[in-house]
Amino acid sequence: MPSRSMPYDCSHVVDIADEPRHHLVLANEFVRAFAVEIPPGDRALCHRHPQDYLLYSASAAEIISAARDEEPKRLSYRDRECELLSAGLVHVVDNIGDDPVRNIVVELWPRAAELRRGPGPKWVAGEWIGGRENISQIFDEERAAIFRIGIGPCDEVEIAGPAIVAVPYNNQLNPACVGDIDVRQNPVCDLAWVPSAKRAILWGCWEQAETAIVFQIGRAEEQGFAVPNVRNPLRSLRAHAEPE
Repeated sequence: MPSRSMPYDCSHVVDIADEPRHHLVLANEFVRAFAVEIPPGDRALCHRHPQDYLLYSASAAEIISAARDEEPKRLSYRDRECELLSAGLVHVVDNIGDDPVRNIVVELWPRAAELRRGPGPKWVAGEWIGGRENISQIFDEERAAIFRIGIGPCDEVEIAGPAIVAVPYNNQLNPACVGDIDVRQNPVCDLAWVPSAKRAILWGCWEQAETAIVFQIGRAEEQGFAVPNVRNPLRSLRAHAEPE
């Protein structure tokens, strides 16, 4: 664990896939998806984000982001916060809070531009059928959308590909929960890829209600495109970012 007094060093930069706190769980020709966990008092190695990427924060967190050639900035994350950030960020992430930093990073590789997004998640069966408040769209950009789903025991929700399904709060995505979709297991967070033109049924196979996060990848139909809004990761992550 690095000392608080150690300076932030970006003289040696690793790819995000080689940074040990960023766990590469799923990769194909369209995306790479990472489950990230940084313990309290720990910091990530200086790493590079080579592609535009979606960030979903699965916990409230206080960090210092020390970007190369920039003054370190103190950032406050909120649980369920989402962003689409541009490629090229090189930085150290230092967890200065009392709890682990937990998030999911989904890189959008160039071929992701070929994908067309399917319809949003919808209830198929279960006690909450018709309870649309349990499916909320929490992010929408031209190239991706993110949904948060509250799913109870034995509920069924249809997920249209191309999409990534994650359960970042209980960290267990039993393969039975998504039918014949391949589940990639990881101690931080399991992830599953739903291919294009595939419909997967997310089944509430737990004993209590759980939260699932669905990253739908690809452009929306021509009608109703969201306005492209890729954010600069150094200056607009958070309005309340403070120099450290």
